[in-house]
Amino acid sequence: MIDNNIIQSLGAGSGIDTGGLVKQLVEIERAAPQARIDKKKELTESQISDFGLIKSALSTLQTAATALTDKEGLFSKTASFTESNALIPSDLGTDVEPGTYNFQVTNVAQSQSLSSVTFSNILDPVGEGTLTFRIGDWDAGLTAFTEDLDTSSVDIVIDSSNNTLKGMRDAINDADFGVQASIVNDGTNFRLLITADSGESRQLAIDVAEAGGSPTDDDASDLSRFAFNDSNLPDSQRLTQNQAGEDAAFTINGLAITRPSNTVDDVVDGLTVDILQDSAGETITVTVSEDKTFAEQNVRDFVEAYNTFLEEVESAFGTDEETGEKGSLANDALAKSVLSRMRTVISSAIPGLSASNFSTLTNVGIRTELDGTLTISEPDFEAAFANNFEDVQKLFAPNTASTASDITVNSFGKQTVPGSYDVNITTNPVQGGYAGQTIDAGVAFPFNTDGKTYTFEVSVNGVDSAEITLPTGAGVTYNTGNELAAAIQSLINADTTLSAGGAAVTVNFDTDHFDITSTKYGTSSVVNISAASEDFETDLGLIMANGTSGINVAGTVGGVVGFGLGNVLLPALGSDAEGLTLLVGENATSATAEYSRGFAGELESLLSEFLESTGLLTNRERTLEDRLSSFDSDQEQLDRKIGIYEERLIQQFIAMENILNGLSSTGSFLENLIDTLPFTASNK
Repeated sequence: MIDNNIIQSLGAGSGIDTGGLVKQLVEIERAAPQARIDKKKELTESQISDFGLIKSALSTLQTAATALTDKEGLFSKTASFTESNALIPSDLGTDVEPGTYNFQVTNVAQSQSLSSVTFSNILDPVGEGTLTFRIGDWDAGLTAFTEDLDTSSVDIVIDSSNNTLKGMRDAINDADFGVQASIVNDGTNFRLLITADSGESRQLAIDVAEAGGSPTDDDASDLSRFAFNDSNLPDSQRLTQNQAGEDAAFTINGLAITRPSNTVDDVVDGLTVDILQDSAGETITVTVSEDKTFAEQNVRDFVEAYNTFLEEVESAFGTDEETGEKGSLANDALAKSVLSRMRTVISSAIPGLSASNFSTLTNVGIRTELDGTLTISEPDFEAAFANNFEDVQKLFAPNTASTASDITVNSFGKQTVPGSYDVNITTNPVQGGYAGQTIDAGVAFPFNTDGKTYTFEVSVNGVDSAEITLPTGAGVTYNTGNELAAAIQSLINADTTLSAGGAAVTVNFDTDHFDITSTKYGTSSVVNISAASEDFETDLGLIMANGTSGINVAGTVGGVVGFGLGNVLLPALGSDAEGLTLLVGENATSATAEYSRGFAGELESLLSEFLESTGLLTNRERTLEDRLSSFDSDQEQLDRKIGIYEERLIQQFIAMENILNGLSSTGSFLENLIDTLPFTASNK
């Protein structure tokens, strides 16, 4: 910092405004480099702002493109239906096949309802022990109960902590197994009302084991008051059935269907209907069609979004007509490449659409004007949607196809290059399984199990089951080999350890022996019987032994050997087809698999490349921000340089002032000297 006394001394001896001269010289020295720094800083700030503008506009455009890649965007369906109090469609997915579906409702599903004896207070004791709830089907007379072996029973423990009517209600509801318990006031007293899930096969049998007592006491008191089963114990149904469980029954295009629930979503893929009441003889017609209007509007919205994008970024790329100034990114190669690459996608044919009638936007009447904006030729646009809607869907949305039904494209990846790929299968996939021995010639159907013990353990795909017991005893018969096979299959698939490990099987009876087959393909697929009772081995031919492992699929994709895992064939890493997942059938031979991102997918992929956190635009922003920070260093360097320059000027002018002061003193001395000389002295 220059001392103020020094600055104030400038001009003191000469009378010249040397302080002003120093200031002007410093300003002149600073002007050019300061202008360069300010101009670079201003340009950089403008570029950062404009790149932010571009990213924001691209993000908005990406939203419009995503609406076309999403299933709802181009594959939505619309439904018209007969007004009815019996049935209404409640949900329409994108995968429902267009067509006409005629429904007739003959029965509404209902839940079994059981009520207890009366209690005077909700805090009255109910007894202690265990309630075991089993799910299944009662016959019409409530004399026989067939348990659903695929559904585990549930134990509810009643002890001193919950030994009240209210405590029992809460314990049942807290178990959360689809059974609802509530306490109702019948006008005089309280009853426990137990309601099962709807459906004929979702009814309840309730076994009671009282604390310290027999499985069900016969004194009709304490916990035994809540029994409802088909045992031989006296009075085993002490709850009152108010309503039996029933299935919904209806026909669809003449085909009879039953379902346990009044909400039916698994008859027609993508279509959910709610059954409200019986309506024998009434036909409810549901007509499903493509929602072309919605799809058309989404495409129009995209065209508008693209034109809005161009308008928003014009200030960054264009020239101001009034001032003639160019936008900050007018000469930026990266920014200009954003527009050029987008225009290339818009004008080019979409890769992978060789089998489609439409491969460019012009095919559907979307034109590019000289200024880069898009316009719609209404006659061509409307005709494309009306007459070639499937081709429109393929043009805009991602699409996969295969020329063989037993080789399907299940999925694709970001890295997958659109195109056609020849698929050749050299080894077909095989499921692992176990083949039983020929059953004993003395075993005949109907098959009586009285006096037999059929227990076994099975290992499926390396997952070991617990001990499994096939129901036996008096009255337990299996009428056919297929019926017995179905019972064994249900027991295996109901094992909690197997189901938790994703292991499941199918069991078939083939003339004289049983086959157990894993639902999985490949070398890790195998079924072993690891333990078996003597009767199980002797009568059923299912001896303790290892089965045969499956085989992985093998083949080539695009002429390159792929990787097979089970029935899934994956293209080689690094190949153009990488990312495709092909599901291969047991008898598949060859196919041509096609993949296209569609126009919207191609554009969305490009926009994602621009907008990702490590993308080109973000990296450029970081570079510009670093450059902006560097200008602070340049400014500091310039300030130091100018400070040194100013100090040097001041010192130089001070030296000049000293010289002038010295000259002034010398002049005064000479004048005085002259005045004292005899010949130059003034006369007085």
